[in-house]
Amino acid sequence: MRYRCPYCKQEVGASPAPQCPGCGRTRIVPKMREPNPRLARRRRIENIHREYEQKKAELHGAVQSTMFRNPKFYFGVIAVLALVGAWLFKATDSAVQRAVVPPHVRTLRNLDVLAEALGRYRFHVGAYPAESQGLAALVRDPQVPRWSGPYINFLRKDPWGTDFVYRPPTNGLPLLFSCGPDRLPGTPDDLRPDTARFDPGTAWTNGWLPTAQRLRGVVIVPPSDATR
Repeated sequence: MRYRCPYCKQEVGASPAPQCPGCGRTRIVPKMREPNPRLARRRRIENIHREYEQKKAELHGAVQSTMFRNPKFYFGVIAVLALVGAWLFKATDSAVQRAVVPPHVRTLRNLDVLAEALGRYRFHVGAYPAESQGLAALVRDPQVPRWSGPYINFLRKDPWGTDFVYRPPTNGLPLLFSCGPDRLPGTPDDLRPDTARFDPGTAWTNGWLPTAQRLRGVVIVPPSDATR
């Protein structure tokens, strides 16, 4: 840095001498102020923040302008959706497979329900349904005393589309079975219930309600009137 006399405008060199060598006048050279460290630090922080905002704006603009125009972006989205769809399909298929019950298992369950319903029917009426009444007596009132059904909601066929075979007992338990996959009675694939199911015990009677209270507003139609 070189200095100049403010009076004669003559350069006096690099040293700020108080007396000008040209005009001899005395100059008052102000002392240079030392930099304020706090102010300098704040300015550096402001510069860093300004550069950060500038870079952020540049990156944001680049993503917004080019990302949705790039085919790779859509290929990536399709790939992710395909993977998610495959996973959902596999999970759903596994759940359906777990929910599917084999036909013979469903048949045995239905036979156990029928056997238990027959036991409850016998508990109330005093005897099993007659052969002419059949299993329909578990659903509709056969006009016998002390009937407190229905003991099942409805009477269904077995998984192979055949009616369950029922015969009242001659000595002991009634005859109840499914013809099985071949749909022929008296063959090795016939399915029968657990004989213990015919004796439901008495624990269930505590919560059993008469028909009028269980099916309020529903009239049980006798079999003779239902076929008219």
